[in-house]
Amino acid sequence: MSINSFRYILLFLPLTLVLVNLARRLPFQKAPQVIILAASVFFYGLSKPSHLGYLFGSILANWLLARWIASTDEDSTVRKRIFVSGIILNIAFLCTFKYVNFFISNIPWFTHHGIQFPDLAFPLGISFFTLTQIMYLIECYEETIPASSLFDHATFVSFFPYVISGPISRANRILPQFPKINAKTAPSAEEISRAIFLFSMGLIKKVVLADSFSKAADFGFDSVRNMSALEGWVFAFCYAMQIYFDFSGYSDMAIASALFFGIDIPRNFDAPFRSKSIIEFWTRWHISLSQFITAYIYTPIILRMPKVTLFTSAVATLVAMSIAGLWHGPSWPFVFYGIVHGIALACNQYWRKKKMPKIPAFPSWLLTFVVVLIGLIFFRSATLHGALGFMSQLVSWHHPFGIENLREMDGAGIMVVVFAAAQIAGAIIAFVGKSSEQLARDYNASHFSYIATVSFTLIAFLFLNSSISKPFVYFAF
Repeated sequence: MSINSFRYILLFLPLTLVLVNLARRLPFQKAPQVIILAASVFFYGLSKPSHLGYLFGSILANWLLARWIASTDEDSTVRKRIFVSGIILNIAFLCTFKYVNFFISNIPWFTHHGIQFPDLAFPLGISFFTLTQIMYLIECYEETIPASSLFDHATFVSFFPYVISGPISRANRILPQFPKINAKTAPSAEEISRAIFLFSMGLIKKVVLADSFSKAADFGFDSVRNMSALEGWVFAFCYAMQIYFDFSGYSDMAIASALFFGIDIPRNFDAPFRSKSIIEFWTRWHISLSQFITAYIYTPIILRMPKVTLFTSAVATLVAMSIAGLWHGPSWPFVFYGIVHGIALACNQYWRKKKMPKIPAFPSWLLTFVVVLIGLIFFRSATLHGALGFMSQLVSWHHPFGIENLREMDGAGIMVVVFAAAQIAGAIIAFVGKSSEQLARDYNASHFSYIATVSFTLIAFLFLNSSISKPFVYFAF
């Protein structure tokens, strides 16, 4: 079930909220949490019931590992071995479903002998719930949180707002909030109206803005051979807008969904396309993944270097970002997406450490945004050849300002105006004004805010009911 579907918006979410509030009246203290866990199981298992075994097998294994770590002496070498084994098991679990055939296909001996691992369809959300549990084991090992009960751990990992596409959440942030779920008092009317407002903005981002930009992006990436340099930059820009509004919209809806039950989950975006450096960009884009990369990939690599220098820092950055690129999927374009950002981050670090002349604001922003666009070309392309072919068109001097594809794209009719209006609005929102998180934080219940929320929702419903509605991009990860 997708959180931008009518089933989720009009049936699943309201019904779950009603049942949780009814459960608050029962004498069993954790009855609301039971409803949340049952709803999460239903939500995750609805599309692929067979994948529930993978999710809850992972949950059980990590819970047992955490309890084992907690029951072992703090200074024991056995404790460290259990912890390291747990991390290896999680990585092996992820690699088995996502990467084994990718690695095998890149080793000539295996391909020569026709050796191939069974092509397993990886469980929905495996990249997210595996990272969540790796962080849980680390927190238990470092004793920043106690090992939780199986009931709490299962609720934390499978919580339906973020189990499929994040944000990647830490146990030390979510678990202490569970008393809010089980409290006899439900969130206030103002908190509920703020959640509805944020959800409506996320829905607008996804079904109006992202899906409108996807129409142009899909057309452009299917027309690589025929497009001019101008069109190439336009289509690359459209894809950047698509993936930003797609994933940012999901994150807003996930945060809002959790707020209905009194749970505050981490934000994932902070107007990233306004960044004036690639370092700043990664503090604003996919924030939960960026924090994971820094804390659990980059930092351990740099600490194992014999000496921290600009060179070793650049190497650690490049390795960490390459791994982060591969995390998105088993293909070389994703790896090169990470490499592009790794090189850019290393150059940014060098520029700062050497105290090079400060670049003025606009050129700095433009350079950052161009790097982001180049990285996303790799992200969007199915093959390296396709990505390199697209990039070659960006600097092609053969008919550089042609607009034939742009004319052909939409044809004629009123929908041209609708898509164009949505795309113009999206471009303005991405670069100007308050972010949705700021708007939700500053929200005040009033007639104006109620009208805005209803208007956003009705507009989104019109687009959701149209032929342009598409699945979330990050559902594939």
